[in-house]
This record gives sequence, C-alpha cells and structure tokens, in this order.
Amino acid sequence: MPSVPLRNWTSPFLTSVYGALALGVFLGFSGPFGSFRSLSAPPRYAFWFGCVATGYGLAIATLQLLRPMAAFARLPKVAAIILVGLVSTLPMMFVVAWGLQVVLPGRSTAPGQLVSLYFSVAAVQVVIAGIATWPFLAPRDAAPAADDPNLDRFFERVPERLGRDLLALEAQDHYLMVHTRRGSALIYMPLSEATQILPRQLGFQAHRRWWVARKEVERLRRDGHQTHLELTGGLTVPVGRTYLAAVRASLAASVALP
Repeated sequence: MPSVPLRNWTSPFLTSVYGALALGVFLGFSGPFGSFRSLSAPPRYAFWFGCVATGYGLAIATLQLLRPMAAFARLPKVAAIILVGLVSTLPMMFVVAWGLQVVLPGRSTAPGQLVSLYFSVAAVQVVIAGIATWPFLAPRDAAPAADDPNLDRFFERVPERLGRDLLALEAQDHYLMVHTRRGSALIYMPLSEATQILPRQLGFQAHRRWWVARKEVERLRRDGHQTHLELTGGLTVPVGRTYLAAVRASLAASVALP
C-alpha cells in the first residue's frame, strides 16, 4: 500500500474492513451459487469468509499495480473499481476453484468450465473490489470550465502559442516560467499571484518555487532524501519538505506513492 501516514488510512481502512466482514456474513448466510444446498453452515461460512478475505487482498494488490498507469488514474471512480474487480478476478478464479475442491472433495473444475467460473467469480469480486478500494479512491475533482474567468485572467498574460494545457509554473524572482504541453515562456507575474488566480482543483503548490497541474502528474519519485514529481512530457519538479504531506494527500488516489 502507499506510504501514507497512519492517521490518513485508519478510518478508510476500518470502513472497508467492516464492509468486507458484512459481505462475508451475508454470503455465508445466503449461500449463493448453490453453496447453501451443498455445504452445511460452518464450512459455508468458512468458504465465503475465505473468499472475501482473499478477494479483498487481491483487489488492493491490483489497485497498486494499476495506479501508476496514467490511463487508470483518469478513469471515473466507478469505472476504476470495475476494472480492479475484473482484473483481480483472474487470480481469484483459481483460488475459488481450489477452495471448492477443499470444501467439496472430489469436485474439480475442467478447463472448459473456466469461462463460466470467471463470470460467476467476477459477480462477487467486483463487489469485493468496491468495498476494498472505494474508501481509498478519492472522487475526481471537477475540472475547471474552459471559460472560467480566473483562467482567462491568467492566460491573458501567456503567449497564445503555448495553448492552455498547463504542466507547471516555476517562480523566477518576480517572473514566472510557464510550462505547457507546447513549450515554455517567461511572464511577469509572482507565483503567489498565480496560485490565487488559478482554480484550486486545477493543481497545487509542490515547492516554494513550483506549482503543478494535478492531472499532469504521472509519478512521485524518491531520490535519497529528495522527492520529485514526474510530469507529462518528462518535466521533473522538486517537492519541498514542507509541502510533501499535502502533495501525498492530493495524489493518493491517482498515482503510485513511494
């Protein structure tokens, strides 16, 4: 899991654990997919609690594997959960096949049954993935409108050739180096003024000399005692120590954290 201070994880972690326990009780009680008829209560509850616990772990592991991917970071929250569920179903399918052999001796899953088993497991695993990952996936901030008057005020001072796809802003005394996907240019504006003008959901300050656009961050990287943000197009931005906690919290749902 990401290296986030414990106080930031305790509440969402407990929320997801309580949800997983409740799901295990429900599945053990209801006995879906014929398990109510095939198994008595003790092995039925053991089977479903084992499935939920394993599926929970696989969902969290899958989330950490997918997080570094820029395309995954841009998915809506529900779509991200469904993808985590479908991907984690692949290993979970084999766990379930083995579990069925344990609780139902003599039963085996033929290769031709794997497709139907996948869809049966996916029906439960997507729910488990939602319970496991929902608290850790922050809702995507609404993008500022293209005609936001604050953005217009800022881009009035930026050369048109740079477009409006901001990557970062770099303070240079009373000037500002504006980095976009089309290039860079120096304008007369203090960083403090720019951060007051730009919409909060668009980005954040990562260093006393740097502001970055949130959606352009691809990775947070540690180099010894230094921390850097890797942005779209290869731009690297240092993270100040006093800004590190806020940067981690801002990026926790979208990029891999060391």
